[in-house]
Amino acid sequence: MTGRAYRQRAVFLMVLIFAALASLNLIFSFVTTARWDLTAERQFTLSDATVGILRDLEAPVHIRVFISENLPAPEHDLHVRMRDILEEFKANAHGRLTYEIIRPKTSMDEQVANGFGMRKVAVSQKDSTQRSIRLVFKGFSIQYRDAAETVPEIRSTDNLEYMLSKTIVNLTRPASKSVGLLTGFGGIAESEILQQSMREVFQEVYGSRIGLKVLHVDEKTCSLNEKTDAVLILNIDKTLTDCARYAIEQATLGGAALGVFQSPTLGDYLQPDQPRMNVDPGLDTLLIQTGISLPKTLLLDRTHNLVGTQFTEDKQVPVSLPALPVIRDFDRTNAVTLNLTALVFPFSGTVTVDHDYLTAIGARVSILAQSSADAVTRDSGGDIGWDALSTPKADEIKGPHIVALTLQMPIKWTVSPPLGMNIRRKYWRNDEARFLIVANGEFLFTNKIIGYTDQFAKYGIHLFVNAVEWLVQDEALINIRNHSVLPVMTPPDASVQRSIIRTNVVWVPLAVFILMLGIRCGRRWRVNRIQKKYWIEE
Repeated sequence: MTGRAYRQRAVFLMVLIFAALASLNLIFSFVTTARWDLTAERQFTLSDATVGILRDLEAPVHIRVFISENLPAPEHDLHVRMRDILEEFKANAHGRLTYEIIRPKTSMDEQVANGFGMRKVAVSQKDSTQRSIRLVFKGFSIQYRDAAETVPEIRSTDNLEYMLSKTIVNLTRPASKSVGLLTGFGGIAESEILQQSMREVFQEVYGSRIGLKVLHVDEKTCSLNEKTDAVLILNIDKTLTDCARYAIEQATLGGAALGVFQSPTLGDYLQPDQPRMNVDPGLDTLLIQTGISLPKTLLLDRTHNLVGTQFTEDKQVPVSLPALPVIRDFDRTNAVTLNLTALVFPFSGTVTVDHDYLTAIGARVSILAQSSADAVTRDSGGDIGWDALSTPKADEIKGPHIVALTLQMPIKWTVSPPLGMNIRRKYWRNDEARFLIVANGEFLFTNKIIGYTDQFAKYGIHLFVNAVEWLVQDEALINIRNHSVLPVMTPPDASVQRSIIRTNVVWVPLAVFILMLGIRCGRRWRVNRIQKKYWIEE
C-alpha cells in the first residue's frame, strides 16, 4: 500500500468513526432516561424509591435553586452537583418536573430569593492573608400546585437526592403522623434537652410528615395524654405501673404501633468502668401476648468488637471491648436495615422469640439484626471491667443471638384494666399491629469514654430514623436514605489483621520480586535474541 493510499484510508476511518459517534449522540438525545453514572459511589443514580416518587407526580413540580457564585471549597461546585442530580430528576419525571439554578448577583436577585423564603447563611472563606465570614445563598425552593417548601441551606456533604425527594414528598403527600415518646418512667426520655433535640431531628428528617409528642400516663383514667400513630419506649429505668401497661395496650389496640429500645442494665456514663445495675421496667409483662421477651442477659463478642484503650502505669494499651459488639448480620430484605453494613450496640441485651406461638397466630417476624456465632450471653449486671468480660464463664450461651426485630401480628388480646378500675376497654383490632423491638437503648448516644464515637452513633441514628418511619407506615423515603449509606469502617478482626500483615510483609514483596525477575529475564532474552540475530547476519 502506497503512502497516499494509506493516508486516504486513515482519513476515511476517522470520518467514519466521527459519523458513528454523531449518529449515536443523535439517537440517545431522544432517549432522555438513557444515562450513565461513572462515579464510584453511584451518587447520580437515583434510587428506585425516588423514581417511584417522580413517576407518581400528579401535577407539575418546579424547583428553584439559589446558589451564590464563587463559594469556597468544598462547595465551589455545589451548583454543578445540583444541576447533575436535577437532570436525573427531570429525566425520570416524564415531563412533570422543571428546574432553574439562579446565581444571585444584584439586590433585585436577592429580593427574589427572599421572596421564595431563602435566607443568607454564613460560610468561612480564606485568602492569602486572612480568613473571613461571607453571607451567601445556597438552598432551594420547590413549588407544587398552590404549596411551596423551602430548604434554606444545603451542603456539599448532604444527601441531595434525599433532601429533594423528602421535600417533594412533604408537598405531594401532606398527611402528617405523630410519634409519642413515653415519659414518667425515668431514663434519658425525661431530658427536656433530648426532647427538643428529637423534635429538631424529626423536623429536619421528616419535615411536616411526622411529628414528635411527649406522652405521659394519667393514673386516674389509665390513658395516655395524646393519641399518636406510634409509642416509643426509650431506655426507661422505672417499672411500668399497671395503669401505664394498660394505657399502652389500649393505644396499641386503638391502632398505634409500639417501638421498644431498651438495654438490660443501667450504667454511669461518666464512670464507665463501674458495675452496671440491672433494670426491670416490666416490659416482659407488657409484651407477654406478643411472644417476645427481653431477658436480663449481656451480649459479649470477644472476636467482633470495638477496640479501646487500657491504661497501665506507663502507657496506653489497645484492648478489645467485648461489651461493644460489632453487629454485621442484618435482614437485607427489610427496609429498616436494608443497606446497613455494621452497627455497634453498647452493653446490649438480647431478644427471645416464641416462634411456635407466633407461627400459630399468623404473625410475621423479621430478624433485623443478630450477633455473630462467636458471641455469647451471660447474666447482665455487675462487674464490666475488661478483665471480667474477657474471661469466659461456664454458664455462657453461644450465639448467634437476636438483638433487634420487627413483628406484625393480628391482635385479639384479652386486656383487663387494673383492679378496681371501671374503664371501657378494647379487645382487638382488625388490622395487623406493628412492633419493633431493639434490646439496646444506648446506640443513639455518643459515649467517647467507652469508645462509642460519633462515627458509630450516626449509624444508630440511621437505624432509629428508619424504624420510626416503619412504625408509622410512612416508608417512602427509607430506601432513599439507605441508597447513600456508606459502609462502617471498623478495625478488622485479629485473624484478618494477621492476614493483612502477612500479605504486606511476605506476599506483596514476593510478587514484586517475581514481577521484576520476569521483566529482567524477558529483557535479557530479547537482548540475547537481537545479538544472536545480528551475529548470524554478519
